[in-house]
Amino acid sequence: MIPFADFFNHDANSETDVLSDDFKQVSEVIADENYAPGDEVLIRYGKFSNARLLLDFGFIIPRNKYDQVKVEVNAPPNDHLHALKLDLLHRHTTPSLKDVNDLSSQENGFMVMEVKSSSGKGRGIPQSLRALARVLCCTSPQELQDLAMEATQNDGRLARIPLKNRDREVEAHQLLHSRFSHMIENYKAALESLTHHSSEKHRRRMQLARDFLTGELRILESASSWLKNYCQTLKQRESV
Repeated sequence: MIPFADFFNHDANSETDVLSDDFKQVSEVIADENYAPGDEVLIRYGKFSNARLLLDFGFIIPRNKYDQVKVEVNAPPNDHLHALKLDLLHRHTTPSLKDVNDLSSQENGFMVMEVKSSSGKGRGIPQSLRALARVLCCTSPQELQDLAMEATQNDGRLARIPLKNRDREVEAHQLLHSRFSHMIENYKAALESLTHHSSEKHRRRMQLARDFLTGELRILESASSWLKNYCQTLKQRESV
């Protein structure tokens, strides 16, 4: 951290840039607006989630637009197609990529952001997470082969378009909805447990924990709401 930058407060919406030259030992701030003498100058530490802000700087931002939650979904080891599914995933994944939105991130989880509208396109839920769910819900080698062929005929990415079998598409997203629901229950339980800690000594820490969990819970609930609406919409189309 540049020493004098410690005196600037974080603002997620600020476009103020801090430039430095370690060799010349010179730093400068390029402001994103006009400041009068005595005005407070804010900079953006980075497009960080609350988890990163809390870990590195000791604070969080209510309704942080860069906030995200790590969601893990793994292939059940007792699946009789377990080996075939893992092989398919690895064959259609570039190992050198570290992007959390790539299927190679399945071992580390997928980073989910707030879904703004339950009736929109689900922006905030990684396409790769939905793709993984589609693969996990396959029940025959032929279904896996069809997905592999589809990927080869397109851009090489696996299961990035809705499954032709609408029931299977619903099942895949119900799998995700179940996972999100389980996480939501855990978050609510954690928040409830914090209500029993009223120690004045740790009041500030408890409030930080509540605000942090509440922010991530909001993200999970937004994704869960979209998944529920998506499945209901598909079922309604099927009944028409």
